[in-house]
Amino acid sequence: MRTKELFSRCCAVGGIALVAFGITGSAGDNVAIALGQIKNADPDARIEGVRQLLTSLDSRIPETMLSLLTDQGDSIRRLAARAIGSRWWQIPKDKTADYTKALAQNQKPEMDFEMEKNMADRAIGLLTRQYDSKMFSKSPNGRWVIYERYGLPCLIDTTTETEELLGWPRAENGDMDMLVCAFGNEPISDDQAVWHPSKEAIALSVLLDRRSSTVWIWEHKVGLQKLLRSELARLLHPKGKVDESYVTDASIKGWKGDELQVSATGGLDENDGALLGWDLAKRKWRVISRGKQKQSD
Repeated sequence: MRTKELFSRCCAVGGIALVAFGITGSAGDNVAIALGQIKNADPDARIEGVRQLLTSLDSRIPETMLSLLTDQGDSIRRLAARAIGSRWWQIPKDKTADYTKALAQNQKPEMDFEMEKNMADRAIGLLTRQYDSKMFSKSPNGRWVIYERYGLPCLIDTTTETEELLGWPRAENGDMDMLVCAFGNEPISDDQAVWHPSKEAIALSVLLDRRSSTVWIWEHKVGLQKLLRSELARLLHPKGKVDESYVTDASIKGWKGDELQVSATGGLDENDGALLGWDLAKRKWRVISRGKQKQSD
């Protein structure tokens, strides 16, 4: 899906609170202040308190968020469900049933509550270790699971019940580096996360800014490979210098054997484009063909 289409759809959902992520957590006094805020009668104060706690790993947060699942504000309920899910490894297994029962009340089928339902589905899947929901992308062999956290792909190894936040820390180049599904708290679509059919490798669609997108590839025992703007410019315009600030659009076409194929455009002329390939064995990009690719190609 093209970047412009993605943003026209995502912007209709409204703004998101995925800015200034600090995974290390807040200082103790800041956590105490935020915990006090969520008891405020003012809904704006409560939602700000919840947002302040989203990046903290304080052990009090799961139980605190449990009480907010029945808040009058749907945004607060949604953020509370997100916070609970992201702390699945902090919640004792003997308390899982209590949390999933409370979360199930927020799985409303109405369209107005779609984002809230998605976050409840995500939390229940993480707590129960059942990853059949569309909020997850599971590898063909079942070992690996991808879900969105802090706007980034979070990779779970189900054999060890450990996780790794891919792409963290974000590069200091101004790029957004955010999964497409992070906008609107949406499910991970099949064209945004594409697993190799037999190898432990996945291609991910990532937004660089509001107009540009790229592709990341993760492979077990190899790690994360990003298609950077500079590399994309070199591949598309090998004989000429192109300002890396130009709009770029890279879309996953799929796997052909051990090669990931990506349709890419970038530069002043939107018709400039190429079909690119990433070879798992050689670990390098190549240009398969030049010219803008048709949607149906």
